Amino acid sequence: MKDNLLIGAGYLWRGFTLLNEPGIRRYVWLPILINLVLLALGIYWLVESVTSWEWLDSGWFGWLAWLVVPLMLLLSTLISGYLFSAVLLLLASPFYGLLAGKIERRQGHMVEDESIAALIPRTLMRELVKMGYYLPRYLLLLLLSFVPGLNLLMPLAWFWFGSWVMALQYSDYTLDNQQQDFRASREQVATQRWTAWGFGASVSVLMTIPLLNCLVPPAAVIGATLWQLQRQSDQSRLS
Repeated sequence: MKDNLLIGAGYLWRGFTLLNEPGIRRYVWLPILINLVLLALGIYWLVESVTSWEWLDSGWFGWLAWLVVPLMLLLSTLISGYLFSAVLLLLASPFYGLLAGKIERRQGHMVEDESIAALIPRTLMRELVKMGYYLPRYLLLLLLSFVPGLNLLMPLAWFWFGSWVMALQYSDYTLDNQQQDFRASREQVATQRWTAWGFGASVSVLMTIPLLNCLVPPAAVIGATLWQLQRQSDQSRLS
């Protein structure tokens, strides 16, 4: 099996080319719209909360309003940007499970039909399992960032591990549909580490681009599903 960075990036591109295909669009746009609504409501609530602070209009604090309000609005925008990806993945996980299943069927694979109601508890529990894997390792990287000398290498380490996480995250939707546990999922993705890093690095870079980052998750689900199906097909031919 071929294994290189460019193959991984190519699968993400293939995901983008299928985003607007009939039968796929609803799995792409519905979670994005839901999260945009929640994001807008969150920002609106925060703006209303900040501008209604009574202490800004009382006494000598009043002159700070012109400074505090814009700063709080800027902070809320930055926080919203960082949280958007995490919230999107959490709330959209049932839709992305369905999206992966749709791609599997298009490729001629048999997939058990599941309702969104049945998928919600299973996919949310799976996300918690993945967080249990990601968070301790992110915490270790954070602690190592304060070690003199090592901290010079940490930006590369963060990007390397982040790319691995992205490959795992998006490959797991189809592997979860196949009833594989997360340990088995990691082992399968690890059989093509260079492809995984190429795929994950492409996702990580594109997620930093505003507006485009809304389309990256569904494209990554499609691309990772195609990648895992091809990998399994290649393994079957070799065995």
